[in-house]
Amino acid sequence: MVERTLRPLAALAFTALAAASLQLAAPAQTSVYYTPPKVVKQADPSVPVAGKGAVTVQVFVHKNGAIGAVKIQKSTNHGDDAAALEIAKNSTYKPGMRDGKAVDAFYTMDLKFLGSSVVNDTGSSVSQVVQANALIRANKFPEAKTALQSYLASHPGDKNAQALLGVADEYLDPPDAQGAAAAFDAAGTIPDRFKVVAAKAYSDAAVDALKAKNNDLAIALSDKALALQQNVNTLFIRGTAYGNAQKYPAAIADLEKAKAQATAGHADNATLNAIDASLATAYIFGGQADKGVALAKELKARDPSNTRIDDTLAAYYNQQAVAAMQAGRRAEAVTDLENAARSVPSRAVVLYVQAANILAGAAKPDWKGVKAEADKALALDPNDARANLVAGIALANSIDPKTVNPDTKPAMAYLQKAKANSGSSDASLNAEIDKAIAALTKITPK
Repeated sequence: MVERTLRPLAALAFTALAAASLQLAAPAQTSVYYTPPKVVKQADPSVPVAGKGAVTVQVFVHKNGAIGAVKIQKSTNHGDDAAALEIAKNSTYKPGMRDGKAVDAFYTMDLKFLGSSVVNDTGSSVSQVVQANALIRANKFPEAKTALQSYLASHPGDKNAQALLGVADEYLDPPDAQGAAAAFDAAGTIPDRFKVVAAKAYSDAAVDALKAKNNDLAIALSDKALALQQNVNTLFIRGTAYGNAQKYPAAIADLEKAKAQATAGHADNATLNAIDASLATAYIFGGQADKGVALAKELKARDPSNTRIDDTLAAYYNQQAVAAMQAGRRAEAVTDLENAARSVPSRAVVLYVQAANILAGAAKPDWKGVKAEADKALALDPNDARANLVAGIALANSIDPKTVNPDTKPAMAYLQKAKANSGSSDASLNAEIDKAIAALTKITPK
């Protein structure tokens, strides 16, 4: 007699696409990256220094490194303005970079004057700090980091040195974003000249936190970045972290703002698509499903290869099926999943298997119907382990228990194929397959 333990668990695939476990975007970065200009060599003034003071100069650096407009932003001693302007105009700069390409950008030079001399734009007159700054200008970032760490070991309270260490860490290849964030934290108030670098360091550290699934830390780091510089990338990162933490109203607010800024700034399609994928997910699971599904379909139309949005749509339809099941509407749940499979072809296999499991969970399962749903999945992927498992169980339970010599070979073939393709990482699936094979093996002729 056929062992009725062969009936599958109705929830076999229900957890596969649960909305609560759906991560918006683990890497969580758009293509908008920016590195500000740097001073390669600071000039010496020939104009006499008038006395003690601090002058901030804004320099427009063209993408070819040439100097454009130079103007005084603020000054505590206007007698030093002429010397400050001369230094800014005669210094050598490395242009800013966006996505690996040189761009026109502003550089902020902070100068301090002591009597008749000018202090290096690190804001420090300490020789070790000045030397470390020279190493950074020469793109010798590991050496600068080592020098600053050595100095800070005995001078941990030097805020200028801490800020410069943050710069060195962020310019490493690859950047040490966590180290940079810690250094900028230790520096306290970030000098204007380092704010853009510090913002990127906090933003990069937020991405690391996202990868570690520490959404609260990602949000806190993004807050620090956005306090220094508002940009598309950090809004996207924080919006993603809010979404992953299921704080959907905050996620939607950040992602809508990121999209508006990206659109206004004529961002590339990859950036806009990344934002829309996360925004659609936040809409769908944040109570604005119609808006989210519409955006998801719009995105899929313009970017057919976008698999992230496929996960979002499949999770949404799966959620609808779960709701129908909980309300006792089994047939409606199956219809929802079949429609979903047609709407999201790349996720059709798991959706058809889900439908098969729903039918199998009935008090009196229609095993032919279960097998039909499994066959739809197998037509798309003959090697799918779950589809083969359900098909094998459906065939086994379709055997007439009064049969003297039941033919179990067709059912066993499906189960063995399921085992061959189950892999080793899914312990639960392997246990179900083993259980089904063991039960089928017990069937003996009368």
